[in-house]
Amino acid sequence: MTITTLSAHKGNTWKIELDDSGELFFLHVSVVQRCGLRKGMTLTPQQWEQVQTAELSRKAYQYACFLLDNRGYSYQEMFRKLEPKYPQAVCFATVDRLAKYRQINDRAYAEQLAHHYVAVKRFGMRRAFQEMRRRGLLEEHITEALEPYEDEVTGEILTELVEGKYRKYFLDPDDRRTIEKGKAALVRQGYRFGEINAAVRAFLEEQLEEE
Repeated sequence: MTITTLSAHKGNTWKIELDDSGELFFLHVSVVQRCGLRKGMTLTPQQWEQVQTAELSRKAYQYACFLLDNRGYSYQEMFRKLEPKYPQAVCFATVDRLAKYRQINDRAYAEQLAHHYVAVKRFGMRRAFQEMRRRGLLEEHITEALEPYEDEVTGEILTELVEGKYRKYFLDPDDRRTIEKGKAALVRQGYRFGEINAAVRAFLEEQLEEE
């Protein structure tokens, strides 16, 4: 394979043609420079494959950085995002590079998500755990990140939900059907039956004392 055309195209993109085939390839100038490409240069199929991989790796990294500008990603989540667009080897190399320079950090990301799901979304531990698993985090990182919120979730936050957002379900202690609807809503928020029953019972008892 001989490079018969190598010239600037648009911006930082260069066009390259091999063996006067008429088929043009487009490479970033950084790839051209890194691979030492020049007109008249002869490449083996393996060398040309390395050039193409370098271009794909550049694009994959650029795309990953674009995604990270909008929100955080776990290692696994970023890999899944890249995989439909790039070869597996390129995906692994890109995510490893991001992790090496701490652009992806699963432990830090788990802490960020734990705060979001518990302190902001007011999810119970079960729902928060499920959502974090969907983001591709390991169980050990999730458990570690959620541990500081355990007491707050089962106490203060659940009490606030029963007395605030879900209060309408528990105003009539004789309306068992409505009370069960409220409990079911809290289950969907990720709280356990036992802790829900305790919080609702405490709220109803408090209401009776105030009457």
